[in-house]
Amino acid sequence: MSGPGRMADRVALVAAVAASTWFAFTAVWGMFGIPGGGHIGAGSAGNAMMAEQMLKWHLWYPAGNWYGATAPPPSEYYCHHPFGQYYTAAIGLWLFGHRDFVVHLPAVLMSIGIPPLLYGIAKEAWGRPVGAVAACGYVVVPLAVGYSNYHNLETLCIFGALLFCWGHTRHMATGRDRYLLASLAGCLIAVTGDWVGYLLVGPVLAWALLRGFLLPRRVVPPFRFGPYARWWALSVAISVLALVFVIALFWKADHISEWFSSAEVRGSGNDQKLFDILKGRASWIDFSFTPVAILVGKIALPVAALRLLVRRRDEEAYSLALFTGAALQYVGFRQAADVHIFWPHYFAPYYALALAQLAATVGDVVGWIGRRIRREGIPRAVAWTALVVGLIPTVVMAPDGVRSLWVWRRTGGRYNDSGTLIRSHIDLLTVLRDIVKPAVTPETVLDVHTSTGWGWEHAWTFGQVAVDAGPPVSATPGKPLWIGRGSGMSSADEQRFSQAVQVRIYGDTWVVDQAAPWAPLEAFSMHERQPDPFEWLFLGGTEPVRDPRGPADPWLTWEWRAHLGQGGPALQGLEPRTIDEQRIAFNVAMSRGDAAAARQLREQIDAQLDRTVTARFDLVDLVGVRVTGGVQPQVETWFEVSAPFPGDDVFLVRSVVEARAALSTIPPDTVEREMAWPAPLGTKLWHAGWLYKTDAVLNHRIGRERYSGFWASRDGSQAPKRQDGKAQTVLVTLP
Repeated sequence: MSGPGRMADRVALVAAVAASTWFAFTAVWGMFGIPGGGHIGAGSAGNAMMAEQMLKWHLWYPAGNWYGATAPPPSEYYCHHPFGQYYTAAIGLWLFGHRDFVVHLPAVLMSIGIPPLLYGIAKEAWGRPVGAVAACGYVVVPLAVGYSNYHNLETLCIFGALLFCWGHTRHMATGRDRYLLASLAGCLIAVTGDWVGYLLVGPVLAWALLRGFLLPRRVVPPFRFGPYARWWALSVAISVLALVFVIALFWKADHISEWFSSAEVRGSGNDQKLFDILKGRASWIDFSFTPVAILVGKIALPVAALRLLVRRRDEEAYSLALFTGAALQYVGFRQAADVHIFWPHYFAPYYALALAQLAATVGDVVGWIGRRIRREGIPRAVAWTALVVGLIPTVVMAPDGVRSLWVWRRTGGRYNDSGTLIRSHIDLLTVLRDIVKPAVTPETVLDVHTSTGWGWEHAWTFGQVAVDAGPPVSATPGKPLWIGRGSGMSSADEQRFSQAVQVRIYGDTWVVDQAAPWAPLEAFSMHERQPDPFEWLFLGGTEPVRDPRGPADPWLTWEWRAHLGQGGPALQGLEPRTIDEQRIAFNVAMSRGDAAAARQLREQIDAQLDRTVTARFDLVDLVGVRVTGGVQPQVETWFEVSAPFPGDDVFLVRSVVEARAALSTIPPDTVEREMAWPAPLGTKLWHAGWLYKTDAVLNHRIGRERYSGFWASRDGSQAPKRQDGKAQTVLVTLP
């Protein structure tokens, strides 16, 4: 090809490298941080813990009963899916041990390989410019971007299916056995990853049966029958043997009936109309793919089918096979799709290859027309047309694809979670790692209060047995540490517990040594700060860096003791440095009746608040808000109490998206989200005349989002209402 044609190839190669680099970043970003709440963190950690059981007890099965002293019985074996995701996790655990990065390692490695595989498939079939179109198309799909480090079924099956297709394409083009082995390895990875793996590779094998053995040779493109037949037979054999192996393990563990029951549960809801179901998931679908990808995917589907009928090449069947598997998975298991936002992940590789076919088709049309007008320069025109047309959707989707990464990771992959409250738990997990874990022996069983919201992410970080527990006790030899959350307790519980045991408070986390006698509580700073560039890349750019170690904080200790009747420590000689310390210093001055000091501190505090947002409620006045930036933006709502609260209340914050963002194609999300957890210090303990603040993490969605607040009761008491009768107070609107 002449110079301009080679230029298109060079541009395509640069685009493919850039796409692969970007996607590698999304996979690596934060992989060394503590796995937090949600699908991406807790889900990946749960899979890793099941794999740990296999290594510890030399089992073929993933199992529950984590960190028990005895091997899990067969009833604890998890037999819903093939075991590929657990075997790959076990390899990482065997090599590196119980480390946070191992939770994401298999998904990270496979995600890094996905764009090059898409590039290789499309380049071999339709040329280098179209290869770049396929790679670039995948890496801006928001769902693929957000879940690139999620170790579960999807990435494993997608990687396996693409490796299967790429290896087959290269094997047919070169005849080299190493590509045959790559294809067979991909087949094994896909079918052992999940049942949907059979739906991804099965249509390709069905088409290959038709092309290679049933259709007359004159109607299909030439191919070498011997290598083709060997590839097909070995792929089928691997698929069948893997199925027999998994079912035999299920049968041996007596889990066949459970397997069918789980499939029945996940497939429930099939009596509803598909249109109504998709309408109910519209916010998830639009955010996961963008309307651009959805439209292009619809247009490309008949084009891909027509190309297969006309060209009758295996590469034309790949996207259709991916679509078949994705559609059957998404439609056939409706209950699971209602719970898991990531359920349609398999449409992402379909979109990438279908976009490539669409671009190739447009290029073919230009070539067909061009050859009838002139004979020179047609290959160049075809290459540039396919590249430019194919990259247009990527350019349009790129702003949403890039911005979605922070949203996915901040929410643990839950996005809006149908409006429910979302918590990463990283603050509590940091206390587990840095305070609790070093203080116990490997045999220690941790007492966990229901206020913690204990889940898989907590179990992974603690790495030992934890049991549900009631109130903590004091001076009981042999009793383990106890842990709870202040925001999950009532004011009465906080008073009762602090009077019975010595409490150490780290932010919202309460830690009690139940073997120690009672002593006044101590409160510790979490020493939150913004991550440096290295920490931002490897620990994640969605949480501040925290270090709860060190001596007790005198300001925080005074505040907690003053409210729980223990008498605050002396603060003479200490000057408040932060706005929170100024707030506590103001309350100290109020407790002493020092009006002059209180007035001076109040002026300093007011200067740092947005005083345009105020409201008068029964019992309390909203005196301003403060929006903090950084990796975990928050809105702080500041209150001055005018009369004691009769009960435990919470200042709820809800958000709605009012308009789409600039350069975004995602429509405004219609789901109204809950944003605020109760304050760690119960409102029934608040003192009249003192200042308090409540926080809400701004898990900001793409679009102009309005955050509003109002008071609600936690215990049936009368919550404060705005005296002007308005239901809510607008706190902040983010673009």
